[in-house]
Amino acid sequence: MEKLTWGQVLGRRLQRLHVTDPSPGLIETAGRLIGVHAQVASSGELIAGVRTPSYQLGDAATALWTDRTLVKTWGMRGTLHLFPAAELPLLVSAWGHRQWPQVNAAWERYHGINLAALQQITEVIGEVLPGKVLTREELLTEIAAVVKAPGLAEAVRSGWGQMFKPAAAGGLLCSGPERDRKVTFTSPRTWVPDAPWDDAPDQHTALDTVIERFLDVYGPATHEDFSRWWGVDAAKARRLFKEHTEVMVEVELDGVTRWSTPGTLEATLTVDDGAAAGVHLLPGFDPYVIAPIGHRTRTIPDGFVDRVSRAAGWISPVLVVDGVVRGVWSHEAKNGTLAVSVEPFATVRAATKKAAAVAAARYGELLGADDVRLSWE
Repeated sequence: MEKLTWGQVLGRRLQRLHVTDPSPGLIETAGRLIGVHAQVASSGELIAGVRTPSYQLGDAATALWTDRTLVKTWGMRGTLHLFPAAELPLLVSAWGHRQWPQVNAAWERYHGINLAALQQITEVIGEVLPGKVLTREELLTEIAAVVKAPGLAEAVRSGWGQMFKPAAAGGLLCSGPERDRKVTFTSPRTWVPDAPWDDAPDQHTALDTVIERFLDVYGPATHEDFSRWWGVDAAKARRLFKEHTEVMVEVELDGVTRWSTPGTLEATLTVDDGAAAGVHLLPGFDPYVIAPIGHRTRTIPDGFVDRVSRAAGWISPVLVVDGVVRGVWSHEAKNGTLAVSVEPFATVRAATKKAAAVAAARYGELLGADDVRLSWE
């Protein structure tokens, strides 16, 4: 079993996540990351923009609603992501094994909906959305004509979209363009009809591809890392890893056995320990922080995890120095000025501050600021 160092692993991850190896375009960025996290739309734009030199604010909206080369839908962990339209059929095949949530008595009490009603809701969505773009209220009207459940209206109106996630996982629903500042939903099969729906792989082949790409971009990782990223329990992730060992190889990192892919292992072995060197300002919900969660013992210093991974699933924008999170930051754009405030976890060197100023300038470009002011708290 090959042994890797953290310097090699973090350097390779920064490359593969397009932090130190810039992406040629938005669709390539979304594909490499296996979706751009878009639960907060502004963070999704910054995640794409900081990795893609050609990106300009609004490019994601153009790709979503004009070119239709991106699709916005609930993906990993039941959170909204931007996916390349051409890859959605493959992902839908892979999501099939976890389409339905673990509906128990507590889930039913909380949402006011049981599994039978949820399945009815999903069936109605699949019947009414093709060829249409409906607001939440319009979709509720269609659902309420068929589904009779006391808590239906409140459940469907919830901004968390729990009633829509099984349909999204089944490829029956995705986001449509806003109408009068209201969100809309449509069928991905009619919204992006040129996607290879008829050539989608079977579930096993699709999961092969997803697991291989996860390990390629985010690995080496354990099945627990995959479970947290993909959104399944650890026992199920363990079974999936056993069923898809043909795409994996074992590696040792810090005395722990993890999984990589043959190609990624070979590439990582050639990476110099110093490859993670550099200073980066990464946006909120950045994939470097989100996955794999098992790397946080090395990427986030002891005592500071709560500053990075905050309540209600919020992930702070972070200052990364030589592959390690050394602070958090925030920004405010006003009247052509971008104010960036960094809160380091410890005293930082002058060279780090100088490099951070260069990183902040990219956000000035993205947000159309003529003046970028960087301060340290």
